[in-house]
Amino acid sequence: MIKYLKHSEIDKQLWDKCIYHSMNRLTYGMSWWLDVVSPGWEALVQDDYVAVMPLTRKRRFGIDYLYQPYLTQQLGVFSANKPEPEVVDQFLDAIPEKIRYVDIHLNSMNSPLNHNFTYSARNNYTLEMTRTYVHLLAGYHRNCRRNLQKAVQAGLEVKSGPSPKVFTSFVERNLDKQVQDMGNKICPVIREITQASIQQGVGEIKGVYKPNGKLVAAGWFIYDMGRCIFGVCASTREGRKNQSMYLLVDHVIENRSGKGEIFDFTGSNIPGVAYFNAGFGAVKSTYLAAQRNLLPWPLSLMK
Repeated sequence: MIKYLKHSEIDKQLWDKCIYHSMNRLTYGMSWWLDVVSPGWEALVQDDYVAVMPLTRKRRFGIDYLYQPYLTQQLGVFSANKPEPEVVDQFLDAIPEKIRYVDIHLNSMNSPLNHNFTYSARNNYTLEMTRTYVHLLAGYHRNCRRNLQKAVQAGLEVKSGPSPKVFTSFVERNLDKQVQDMGNKICPVIREITQASIQQGVGEIKGVYKPNGKLVAAGWFIYDMGRCIFGVCASTREGRKNQSMYLLVDHVIENRSGKGEIFDFTGSNIPGVAYFNAGFGAVKSTYLAAQRNLLPWPLSLMK
C-alpha cells in the first residue's frame, strides 16, 4: 500500500535508511538534501518504507505542482530491489490529483509505462573509476589530454577550498550569460547545500589557482553512496582560456581512482558540456523526465 505523507508525518530516520539501502540510491534522495532544495517536501511511502518517492511540491496562484529542485538531477522511486515498471506506475498514480501539474525527473532505474504521463529522455555521463588512474588517463580523448597539458603548462594548481560563501560568490560572478538571470534563485541554494554537504561529511569544494594565488576555477563535489558527483562549477575567462576545468576534474579522478566509485558528471543535454564529459571517457546514460498536466484550459497551455 502506498501512502501519501505530509512533511511532518515523514519518519526521516526510516526514510534515510530506505534511501541508503536502495539499489538505486542517490544522495539527492536523502532527507537532509531534500530539506535544503525543497523545504517542506512531502512523500509517497510503500508499506513500512519498503519503497519511497519524494514529492517536491510548491504552490503558486492557488495551484499545487511538483517541480525538479535546483541541483537535484534525479529523484523518483527508490527501493531495495529494482523498481519494476508497474511499481513506478503505482507511485505515479498515487500522486494526489490536487497536484495539478507535475514536471519531475525520475532516476535511471525507473522505467514507467504509465500513460497518464508524458516522458522525455535526459542525458547523463558517468565514468567507472574502478581501474587505476593510469588506465583511466589512457581512456581520455586526445583533445582532453591536450587541454589538460595546457592547464599544467599555465602553472595552475588544484587546492582545497574556497569556503561555501566564497565559492557561491565566485559562481555568481562567473555564471554564463544564459543562466545569469537564475543567479538570485540558485545561488542561495548553492551556498546552503554546499555547506550542508560539508557538515554531512560528504561534500568538498576545490579551487584551481594561478601561481600568484588567484582563483580561476572552482568546483563542488559530493563523495557518497559509491559516487563522486560533480555538483557545481565555474571558471573565470582566464580559467577557461587555460582549460582549468580539465585540470580540476582530472585531479579528482586521479585522487578517487581505484576506490570503486562512479564519477557522475550530472549531465548534460548541452552539446559543449556533453563533449567535455565524454572527453574523460565518460559513457552516456539516460533517465526520464515525467510530466502530467491536469490544469484547466487556458492554464494548461502554460508551464
